[in-house]
Amino acid sequence: MVKAILIDDEEIALDVMEIVLQEVGGVTVLGKFRLVSDAIAQSEGVQPDLIFLDIEMPETNGLAASAALLAIFPDADIVYVTAHNQYAVDAFDTKAIGYLLKPVAKHRLVKTLERHAELREKAARRAEADRLTRSRDSMKSPEPSRRTLSLKLLQSMELYDAEGRLITWRTKKTKEMFGYLWHHSGTPVYRYRILEHVWPELDAERAQALFHTTMYYLRNTLKLAGCPEMIGFGDERYWMRTDEVACDVTRLEELIGNGRRASDAEELLSLYRGDYFETENYGWANSRRYELREAVVRHLEQWAEHEIDSSLKERLLRKLLELHPYEE
Repeated sequence: MVKAILIDDEEIALDVMEIVLQEVGGVTVLGKFRLVSDAIAQSEGVQPDLIFLDIEMPETNGLAASAALLAIFPDADIVYVTAHNQYAVDAFDTKAIGYLLKPVAKHRLVKTLERHAELREKAARRAEADRLTRSRDSMKSPEPSRRTLSLKLLQSMELYDAEGRLITWRTKKTKEMFGYLWHHSGTPVYRYRILEHVWPELDAERAQALFHTTMYYLRNTLKLAGCPEMIGFGDERYWMRTDEVACDVTRLEELIGNGRRASDAEELLSLYRGDYFETENYGWANSRRYELREAVVRHLEQWAEHEIDSSLKERLLRKLLELHPYEE
């Protein structure tokens, strides 16, 4: 039996909603409230699965109140019940699972309840899969611990050490040098090519002096982070060992290459915070930036075309709109 609370400033609307729920069946109404503050004040001991919430109320707007309600009832899903259709897009930004117009049609209410049941079933399956994975992992022989760095390159470049601390750079060029070597994915790069791309505005002599200082700062930073041998050198070429670094771009490429499940789509939406080195805007990264963006767009289009979950499909289309706002 699904447990629900109803919040609407009109008492008759609360009564009508309760009657419709009773007629549909499968839902127990735990409480009816005319103010959001009343629902929060009387929340002790109440654990609803669903919150049916009006939007236009004198005390507060339902859209604005959703965050406070979810903080009190974190396991609940929100369904908006309103006489106004202009809030639909904003409503789904608050992660609501339904938007019902008054007077509520029974068939639409049934679909909303079915969607709630499907989401709960999926969540239960994921929780069980996670439990089994943790159980299997706990039975494996422990492997020797290795210091691993975590690198984010989508939107802005952020490097974290094994304890999750953000690594700071001695200079901006030290940061760019790291990004440049990582960009080449372990491929050795001649020194003159690095000078040409990282210090394009300087003459060779000045760039050479800054190169050696910057390389020293970079090696020292990585040494303090627990990776003293990360930069390799030979035959006038430099390269970066990337095997002990977890990178969001690497995961993104895996999802683009193999991702087909809804959970993969959710991960991609979360992962793609922005373009490759977007904040830093390094000129040498432009080609890769455009290539990744187009690959993500193509993948989102394919996902959106075949996705049957309307909520996920909407988020996929919203991301496409964000990436290509003028594309028909």
